[in-house]
Amino acid sequence: MAKQSTATSARRGHKVNLERRAEIAAEKRRRTRASILVAAFNLIGREDGKYYRVEDFCNAASVARGTFYNYFNSIADLYSILADELSADFNDAVHEVIDQPLSAATRTALAIRYHIKAAMDNPSWGWAIVHTSLGSEVLGPVVSMQAKQTIVEGIAAGEFSIRDAELGKALLLGAALGNTLDVLHGRATPDCPERLAQSILLALGVSSEDAAAIVGQPLPELRPRNDSASASPVNFWAVLPASKSD
Repeated sequence: MAKQSTATSARRGHKVNLERRAEIAAEKRRRTRASILVAAFNLIGREDGKYYRVEDFCNAASVARGTFYNYFNSIADLYSILADELSADFNDAVHEVIDQPLSAATRTALAIRYHIKAAMDNPSWGWAIVHTSLGSEVLGPVVSMQAKQTIVEGIAAGEFSIRDAELGKALLLGAALGNTLDVLHGRATPDCPERLAQSILLALGVSSEDAAAIVGQPLPELRPRNDSASASPVNFWAVLPASKSD
């Protein structure tokens, strides 16, 4: 009986040891992936952050070229993942505010104001968003899809007189990208989030009186994700300048 008990204990100990080793390996992979993403953000999140080689990202993250390819298939894959992680938590926070019984016009104006203000508060994040979204959907595929859906709903509700939701999406996202660049190059005024939102509502067919009233509404503060363990290492708040995060 004693021998059987000892053998059982040994098997359990071996299993626990294997599970712990797997946990340590997974944590190491998570840290390595995060270090590459943060290093990539630090390179891309500036005005000249357009063109880099795999070696540049490897040197910045202090990893070997083979390690890079353990996590990303190519630079395009890195950019796609970085774009998603830069915007996902921020977009979730925006939708916590706008996914309420609000008009499509109000939701549109709030989303525009949040995104432009984010570029004003965090220029590095803004540059990274610009550089990673060019050649793909402006501001990323999720934001693009949600913008179009909101315009579809606004047309159906009679809030927007524009007939083509795809054209409305192009107007919205194109203007947002252009204004983001104005912000990043120092060409924008402090009230540009509101001015842009009002102009886009007018372009979508909202009356001038209604557009002014909607844009004049307070902008609720965004709440970052509470679960820091699942948040991306390059989410908006993780890379917010210290002066803005205090």
